[in-house]
Amino acid sequence: MNRELRRAMQREARKAKPNRAQGNLMGNPVASALIKTQILKDIQSIQTDAMLHALIGANDTKLVDNAGRVAYIAAESARLCRIDKGSNEPDMRIIAGMANALYELATNTGDKAMHRLSITSGLHACQRLITQCIPWAIGLAALKVDEIIQKTQGLTVAHITQPSPE
Repeated sequence: MNRELRRAMQREARKAKPNRAQGNLMGNPVASALIKTQILKDIQSIQTDAMLHALIGANDTKLVDNAGRVAYIAAESARLCRIDKGSNEPDMRIIAGMANALYELATNTGDKAMHRLSITSGLHACQRLITQCIPWAIGLAALKVDEIIQKTQGLTVAHITQPSPE
């Protein structure tokens, strides 16, 4: 009876242990590396799409959507990595100018050519900031931007330029 009880307890203990294949990514370096690579690939794809729309100028709606996402992801991941240094970081100021240009482009005010120049320089600033951030911060910022878009009417300039409430 004692042996049966001990074996039953061992079976229960094995069932209670989390399975590494079910989502423990921190213990699995290969899965972790694959997810990091996918995050960076997705961000690069959105950046490239936004830059093409900024240079060609064919679809303002797609430009505002993609560039706004990239701006938020870059700004939020820089904040998470403590790179932003408040308002003293030049790239953060460029991204704030890009956010204002995106807002004016979305509301059809101002000169579109000037907005596109601001957006292009903002996308370059985003690229510089994103390369300094760790992929997990970028992934967390990407999740936050999707959450903001689903919960609210969309991104605003304040979302991009101000730290998100914790």
